[in-house]
Amino acid sequence: MKTRNYIITPPPQDKCQEPLFRVAYSIDINASDKTIAAQEAWNIMQDKDSIHPILVVVDSMGKQAKT
Repeated sequence: MKTRNYIITPPPQDKCQEPLFRVAYSIDINASDKTIAAQEAWNIMQDKDSIHPILVVVDSMGKQAKT
């Protein structure tokens, strides 16, 4: 299997009152097509009984933190 490196780029350095962050959410779904996979991921994200995900948060300077 070929692997790819995915890079999470930082959000733009906007001049807002509050800092801007980018959050990456990744989940593996088995499905027959991309639309069904996206719908299943959305359903899991909305399910109050699902396990809380580990998120990677990136600030505008590129600093990453896991939550």
